[in-house]
Amino acid sequence: MKKYGIFGGTFNPIHYGHLMICEYLKEELNLDKVIFIPTGSPPHKDLYVSAKDRYEMVKLAISSNPSFEISNIETNRVKLSYTVDTVKELKKIYKEEKLYFLIGLDTLFELKTWKKIEELSKEIEFVVALRPKYIDIEEINRELKFLQENYNTKVKIIHTPLYEISSTELRERIKDKKSVKYLIPEKVVNYIKESGFYKSEL
Repeated sequence: MKKYGIFGGTFNPIHYGHLMICEYLKEELNLDKVIFIPTGSPPHKDLYVSAKDRYEMVKLAISSNPSFEISNIETNRVKLSYTVDTVKELKKIYKEEKLYFLIGLDTLFELKTWKKIEELSKEIEFVVALRPKYIDIEEINRELKFLQENYNTKVKIIHTPLYEISSTELRERIKDKKSVKYLIPEKVVNYIKESGFYKSEL
């Protein structure tokens, strides 16, 4: 059975931190593939770069890695995007594969607020990338216990290197005309320049 990692995000913009974490998790979990899923209209965020443009930036960023793929399953969706809907669609496409949903620690603590989390927990296993900066293991264990007892959520914790790159900070750097070299793939930087994104924040 092949194993695929599902990595969703706004990718506003995508950066090397995203790519390095996915490559690391791919190796640690022995994944055959990581599928990047840019969000369409996420319920928790107000975006001003279109889904189409964020999709194109991800496509450019992963173009040199044969183990990375991109899906338009959310960017083609007109209504608000919920993970439970996306995972159900993916399960129809990848019927024989084992799917893992790759998330960061912040998202772990948000899972209980997600739409139909109990239903989602039946469909997929979550993998949390735990960076060494975070050391409150007791708090993590309490959350894992809560999710398991209330929603039967399956979560795997993977300790990862520290990649401190923030999309928010990158947008600020671009707005302030500072360099983002070695932080964002060059193809993506060129796309941002040509499109004029992030010159002024909302």
